[in-house]
Amino acid sequence: MKINKAQILIYKNKLIKFDKDKIIKVLKSKHISIIFQSVLVVGFLIYATGSSVPHNNSLPVKENIPKSNGEIVTPTEEKKQNKTDFNEFVTYNSFETENYVEGLLRNWPRLLDLFTSNSNFRQTIKGIDAGGLEKVSGEIKKTRSFSPGNVQALVDEYGEMIKRECNFYKLDWRLVLAIIRQESYFNPDAVSHAGALGFMQIMPRTGQGLQNQLSLEDTRTPQNNLIAGIYYYASLASQFSEFGDERYKFALAAYNAGLGRVIDALTITAFLEKDYKLWDNVKESYPYLSSKSDSIHALVWPDRKKPTYGTLDNWKEPYNYVDAIWFYYTEYKKYYESNLPEEKKVTTKKSKKKKK
Repeated sequence: MKINKAQILIYKNKLIKFDKDKIIKVLKSKHISIIFQSVLVVGFLIYATGSSVPHNNSLPVKENIPKSNGEIVTPTEEKKQNKTDFNEFVTYNSFETENYVEGLLRNWPRLLDLFTSNSNFRQTIKGIDAGGLEKVSGEIKKTRSFSPGNVQALVDEYGEMIKRECNFYKLDWRLVLAIIRQESYFNPDAVSHAGALGFMQIMPRTGQGLQNQLSLEDTRTPQNNLIAGIYYYASLASQFSEFGDERYKFALAAYNAGLGRVIDALTITAFLEKDYKLWDNVKESYPYLSSKSDSIHALVWPDRKKPTYGTLDNWKEPYNYVDAIWFYYTEYKKYYESNLPEEKKVTTKKSKKKKK
């Protein structure tokens, strides 16, 4: 049986009409209508819920990602700093570092003040001769700034007692404040690496002797430490009574490194035919106490070939110690009045001659 083209066209039109009628009939069905409405509601809820979730904006957005044509496309990497950016970064940080270091150098007196204010933080300067140290010392006097520290708390609690002890020995109590600042930075519980204790940093053996001399129970408590330390310094100053006001500087050197070291430095100064009653002359002899100066020792002490009280390689410490305390003493004079009666200056008025 042959089917011509006209018959095929007729069958095709009938099939299309059947499909459309069937679809319309199904859509009009009650059950399908309910299902369709439910699908719409669920779809709306899913869309609303999804749109309310915050997006993570911290992740980088990739733009212009090439489309794949069957080839493997690797993820694009984040843009790296190029060489120019890196050099600029290094240059900037180097500049910042340089400024920081220059700032430290400009404020080095404050750092020096910190490290020399307490024996616990004291550092030994290496590789500098006497001439260079004198130059540095001169710069310190000119440029370093001063802060009073916690001196007022000490004055409030122990000021009257310090004045009383200093009056007995005819000492300026402000000089004792300077000693305390240098030794312990006003810390009554300070302990040095060598075992020195308290405000005045008294060594245990020295403290035992002072305890017996002054009939003290101990030299560890703040009050007894001050009493013993002031007495000890006053006794050292009395050893140089013939040196006038210079005796206080010599006593400071003895307080720091021992009386014997001062005597050896005096001996070298006298050998060099300098005025040994001036501290500025004697302190220049301290470098010769070093063990490296054995040729000088052989000339000054031909029999012993070394200083009477031994060599002193750490001669820089007493060298700086006296200057530092004198600096603080000068500054504290601006804060507090003297406890010693000042001599009144007698002014004589010139009598005017009457004109005849």
